[in-house]
Amino acid sequence: MNLKTTLLVTNALSILLFFIFLFISYIRMFLSSEVLVLLTFITLLAGAISFVTHLLLINPLLKAVKGVSSEAKRIAEGEFDVEVRETGPKEIQELAKNFNTMSSRVKEMIDDVKESERLKTELIANVSHDLRTPVASIRSHVEALIDQILTDEKTREQYLSTIKQESVKLSELLEEVLQLSQLERGSVPFHPERTKVDELLVSVLSSFERMAEKKGIEFVVQIDEREDSILIVPQQIHRVLSNLIENAIRYSNNGRSITIIVEDLGRATIFRVKDEGEGIPFEEQKNIFDRFYRVEKSRNQAYGGSGLGLAICKEFVTLHGGEIGVKSVKGRGSEFWFTIPKE
Repeated sequence: MNLKTTLLVTNALSILLFFIFLFISYIRMFLSSEVLVLLTFITLLAGAISFVTHLLLINPLLKAVKGVSSEAKRIAEGEFDVEVRETGPKEIQELAKNFNTMSSRVKEMIDDVKESERLKTELIANVSHDLRTPVASIRSHVEALIDQILTDEKTREQYLSTIKQESVKLSELLEEVLQLSQLERGSVPFHPERTKVDELLVSVLSSFERMAEKKGIEFVVQIDEREDSILIVPQQIHRVLSNLIENAIRYSNNGRSITIIVEDLGRATIFRVKDEGEGIPFEEQKNIFDRFYRVEKSRNQAYGGSGLGLAICKEFVTLHGGEIGVKSVKGRGSEFWFTIPKE
């Protein structure tokens, strides 16, 4: 029995019971037969009008319920882009609203699952591609050494040096993939501690002294006197600054300078890393923090890099509750920045 039939039968039974009660009352009142017939007719007419009125009133309710039922069936069949019209009584409108909210959340969850699967597939494809080149290089150089086709010691040393370099690339790539995976799973520990800003920068910059000297690059550091210390996980922010400074050196021309600025924004501390390099095209900037994204891929082949560094930076900054971004003009350098909230 459907809802409409149930409601109508219930209404009919209630009218019938009411009619029986009135009829018994009429009989006990010892009315004349003419009056009894008239009252019975009036009662039956009132019952019929009540039944028809009830039928007309429940139709909008039933229509709204059928709408919810129809959309629920579509969701059950895998169509998640549905929306129920919020019409009818207040309770049905509330039901439709909650249904639409549920439908939207289910769609978001399905989209997240699909996106996760896509990213996993993309991750495997990109890692496989990035592993292929160093592995092939190591294999060819090792085979040459094993076959003893190299006669002079200098060439053999060059081959061994190449093997070492490619091994380091492999190790760094695998470490970055593992770290990004841990960040996305939320399994990276987060225990911030009060850290001196100047000591943090000295530690980061000292590891790039030789790299900067080879290109004649000078570091310029400007620290707001109000920014003595900040609450961070030192290793994580060290990694963020290291990545930004390494990129700045890599893409800067010889003899240029790189400026590192630390400023007080009131509720947050902002770090800026400015270079005088080639700059980043505007259309590329919105994707630069995506996994495995490389600006001008042909240029990146010359500079190297896995395309994971900035994605890891974004995850670490987000973990601290901050934001990260870039300002750049093609041919005029870039400024990467990130914020660390104070509370």
